[in-house]
Amino acid sequence: MTHDAEMIPEVSAAAGFVCRLLRSRGRLSDAQLHVFRDGLAQALSEHYQHHWFPDRPQKGSGYRCIRINHEMDPLIGRAAGHIGLTSGQLFSLLPRELTLWVDPYEVSYRIGEDGSICVLYEAEPPVSGHAPSAYDHTANCKNRFMMSGRTSPPKNYLMMVSS
Repeated sequence: MTHDAEMIPEVSAAAGFVCRLLRSRGRLSDAQLHVFRDGLAQALSEHYQHHWFPDRPQKGSGYRCIRINHEMDPLIGRAAGHIGLTSGQLFSLLPRELTLWVDPYEVSYRIGEDGSICVLYEAEPPVSGHAPSAYDHTANCKNRFMMSGRTSPPKNYLMMVSS
């Protein structure tokens, strides 16, 4: 049995990231973005409830993956429905190809099929019962283009190879 509190930092990072993408391209109010973010976080928490394994973070990774590629991810679509966004509007506001991995202790994303994988949130698994210390994703150089309001990475960014 999984406790929702165990996945709060990861779910918050994922929902906040998608919300920032919408904010950067859309003409949505702060209230709409707040409702979207909360709705997506709740949907993710419910979806991951029996698929969250802090002792084996990679287990269930495919199930937890959020994907936009010619089809809208249903969890994003449902959260967008709460603020009246249609699937067509979502496709115009979000990258055409987006993969978001939400795993225990790490949330990462890739824009485009050939883009680099960038880390949004990273924490060390707890040792001796200590709580994980969050990695400051705002300082991550890979994430700067999103924090600066860019809606797509520079061309040379997409050509980088992740090791």
